Amino acid sequence: MRSKDFDEEEILRKAIHIFWEKGYNATSIHDLIDGLGIGRSSIYHAFGDKHKLFVKALELYQSEGTAKIISIIDNAPSLKSGLESLLSAVVNDVLHESCPKGCFKVNSEVEVAAQDEIIRKLVYGDDLLIEDALHSAFKKGQQNGEINSSKDPLALARFFCNTVTGMRVYAKFRIERQFFEDISKTALSVIA
Repeated sequence: MRSKDFDEEEILRKAIHIFWEKGYNATSIHDLIDGLGIGRSSIYHAFGDKHKLFVKALELYQSEGTAKIISIIDNAPSLKSGLESLLSAVVNDVLHESCPKGCFKVNSEVEVAAQDEIIRKLVYGDDLLIEDALHSAFKKGQQNGEINSSKDPLALARFFCNTVTGMRVYAKFRIERQFFEDISKTALSVIA
């Protein structure tokens, strides 16, 4: 068996940007060949097909993005500072020019997940990891007296997940910093 003539992670990073820019359905095998810089047979040999390449690219994107979110939440000195850091990171991410159109994961949820059970399970599982991390942070915030114990920590976690996802959807067509900062400020007022 011949060894690969390319770095698989580098190819996956390129694939992320191709799928992110064009969307899954609009990305052709020719787009992938041109953008990845490897031949059709190498794509099929290493990844199987376009769908399997998409799954691996999404897995890489999600694992890195979710690790970043959980790190922000877990390493914050307080619940409020963690949420502020998380929302600030989201605002900076969605306004950064390296984000072609919103968020690759959210775009995949909207475009593909409803018709594709593999993608639906993949993004749903990742959503639950983030929700669980936020839920734990809200419970800890209640124990520390940072937020009122009458508030439902799971509902708050889901609200913040929805807020972040909504911001990433808007990033497909909105680029005004104040718009996103207003959303962040209002979301933080929920725990005040």
